[in-house]
Amino acid sequence: MNEICETSALTKMEQVADAARRLFARYGYKRTSMDDIAREAGVAKATLYLHFKGKDDVFRTMMRRTADLVLTRCDAALTSGAPFAERLEGVLGAYYGTWIDLFGDPAHWGELVLVKTQIAMDQAKELEGLYIDRFRGFLAKAEADGEIDLSRAGTDADQLCQTLMQAALGAKSGTPPTQEEFRQRMRNIARLAAAALTR
Repeated sequence: MNEICETSALTKMEQVADAARRLFARYGYKRTSMDDIAREAGVAKATLYLHFKGKDDVFRTMMRRTADLVLTRCDAALTSGAPFAERLEGVLGAYYGTWIDLFGDPAHWGELVLVKTQIAMDQAKELEGLYIDRFRGFLAKAEADGEIDLSRAGTDADQLCQTLMQAALGAKSGTPPTQEEFRQRMRNIARLAAAALTR
């Protein structure tokens, strides 16, 4: 019986976190209230407070779900069996593109990033560390398997990982890109890197 209750509570929390994400993307963090979240999630406000202390807690839960999705997408790209350039594009897109997929309207990106640094920084750092470990491992394995030659670019897996992450971050700069524009930028970065590294 307890297992059923725990599963039900987890589902309810996920439902609320997903509803909150939609509202944060649409209206921003400050303009979204707990009443709004309860209404969007289809739960009573009292039920909402059974699972969450407040909006910050909802945001942290939403960030955990986002992190799970990032890592799931990253792992799917790594194990896809696609050519190196496509896997690289998938790995970059998993970390940087998921944000655009979930929070498509760039009007609130700045505010949401600021909120993330204020109340979910530990989670953000943990996700970054897990992602970097996967990314470095991917590059090192690709070299060990003979897919790429890092010495051609005078670099190693750590340096290349950081360089490509900076390039992907830069792909979001300027006028915020649409989802398709960002995907094209990731594709270009991956193709250029692959062309420089493949034997």
